[in-house]
Amino acid sequence: MKKKDISPRLKLLIQIVSIIPFIFLLIWMIIPDLYESRTFKDRFFEREEKIECIGVVDSIYRQIMNHNILTLKTNSCVYEIHSSWENKFLVGDSIIKREGELFIEHYRGGKLIEILTVKF
Repeated sequence: MKKKDISPRLKLLIQIVSIIPFIFLLIWMIIPDLYESRTFKDRFFEREEKIECIGVVDSIYRQIMNHNILTLKTNSCVYEIHSSWENKFLVGDSIIKREGELFIEHYRGGKLIEILTVKF
């Protein structure tokens, strides 16, 4: 079938059918943010409060596929570190981040080194 043989109505139908999924995708991505009453900061702190990470740091590495963020891996969890804390941790340190709290207790050799507060 040549281009000349396709009717204008069929061309229009094909264009509409190919464009509609993109329109629905955009609506699905944009509309929820327009009606969200919480700020990005509120949502960040809400996510941080849900995290619980208690253990001895087994390894420290950067997540290349996640903006090269520094990550602490313990025997029970993986915790992403705020950029201002990057030079504070060593393998063998202990961290305690309890659910519902916005601070991290940092221990080295069984002694409390500092208490870090989650900041936006």
